[in-house]
Amino acid sequence: MRLFLPNIITPEEADALASFQPDEVEEHAVLKKIRSVIDSHIPTDWSSPSYSRVEKAKSHDWHVDTGGAEGSKGHMSWCSYGCSVLLTNTKDAGYLEYRDGKKLLPKEHYCGLAIHSSDVEHRAAQDGGRITFISFTK
Repeated sequence: MRLFLPNIITPEEADALASFQPDEVEEHAVLKKIRSVIDSHIPTDWSSPSYSRVEKAKSHDWHVDTGGAEGSKGHMSWCSYGCSVLLTNTKDAGYLEYRDGKKLLPKEHYCGLAIHSSDVEHRAAQDGGRITFISFTK
């Protein structure tokens, strides 16, 4: 399962989240807004080990969110869905790509929510400017 919802937050909300440290996001008001949209589209369980965070300038090679692809160790076998909102709209923010070739470039992923079931293989590539809000639910 894969879904994309454009413009679920404003550029101002994206800027505010992007300024947070990775694990401070639980304190941010826009987290509730994003989770509400997620909750309205997929079954969610936000209890531990589910988590949300801001991820800064990190690429990920091909993988599934359960940790079951290329060199992974199954470290997130509990994960049912992965979700992301791109918080930067720059050329070096890279892209989110699915194994079937669908790419979400910054101009469409910025402020939009990508949701996929944990068995969907994907990667994120960037040149140093990618800041993303990510959530993983059980």
